Amino acid sequence: MRTIIRRRRHGGLRAVSMIAVAGLVLAACGGDDDETTTAAGEEAGDGSGAETDGPSFDLSGETLRITASPPGSLTVGSRYVFDKLEEWGAEVDVIELTTTTGIQALIADQSDAGTHGADEVVLGAAEGAEVVAIGAPVSRMDYVLIGSSDIESVEDLEGASIAMSGPAGFDTLLTRMTMRNVGLDPESDARFVQIGGSGERAAALLTDNVQAATVFLEDWYEISQRTDDLRLVQYMAELVPDFPSDVYFGTSEFWAEHEDLATAIACANLEANALFIQGKDTYIEFAAPLVPGATEEGIGNSYDAAMEIDMWPQTPGEILNVDGFAGLIDAMVETGDISQAVDAASLVDISYLEAAAEMGCGQT
Repeated sequence: MRTIIRRRRHGGLRAVSMIAVAGLVLAACGGDDDETTTAAGEEAGDGSGAETDGPSFDLSGETLRITASPPGSLTVGSRYVFDKLEEWGAEVDVIELTTTTGIQALIADQSDAGTHGADEVVLGAAEGAEVVAIGAPVSRMDYVLIGSSDIESVEDLEGASIAMSGPAGFDTLLTRMTMRNVGLDPESDARFVQIGGSGERAAALLTDNVQAATVFLEDWYEISQRTDDLRLVQYMAELVPDFPSDVYFGTSEFWAEHEDLATAIACANLEANALFIQGKDTYIEFAAPLVPGATEEGIGNSYDAAMEIDMWPQTPGEILNVDGFAGLIDAMVETGDISQAVDAASLVDISYLEAAAEMGCGQT
């Protein structure tokens, strides 16, 4: 497996940024225009303990160029999937994007597939792309709203300064939805400040540059170990329990032409979920070597919260929830991220997950 790291100045994407132990060093990548290639196959398999006697595929001759964000404490399921695809004979090039979007790479024919936020699928469809999600390494919203000690509730955001990744960022969309849910107007009742990725937003809170931010669950549990001056205000999974988080997506044409590969991705998706729910120690053993800057305590706390919200479900319709996509689409129309709704059912194809489940994938 090759990991190709691309850094660009433009675009927006979920870029994982862990808070490092010493000096609160952020693991988020910078904005230089460069491209480097590093071997990642051995590292991705460290500590997984994931060898099973389950279903197998012959993917010899298959090549997959897939974009992904750098692995975070709750998003390592995709690395399990990539390893399984290679174990089954595929050649996998993982393109780690830090500041451009997977849907842009897909439309530009720079990739065959991506594993990123479900909002990218909606944005692509709104632009006319025939893009389809076939699985999900993270099925529930893994964002939380956090604030300074004087922000005890969402209502306390009135008059506050709030960090955001950008006007069209998914964190911004969720924050605005949260405010509207309690009767606040995000356009006039608060001041949004463009900061950057989740780690940068958390760091801005630590330095008192802002009073609140929506960040990834894993970043909250890392930063909460370093300070008592911040508090968790809202789990976004409670606000939007059916909204999908990260998904595996590609064009409908690509999946149709590579049905075995699509089914193998779905199978590995089910196998990863089955592995992760076995217990915290199993999960930490798999995730810790893959996430620089993360602590075992932080990963463990993130795992506990993930289990509470059923982050890794076992059935196809729960891994990819059409109603959740419909809710996400409505929210993106309401916030102006897209001008008109798209058909949620056309964005989701659980047939590969269903076929994989029938083969016994994910059975413990």
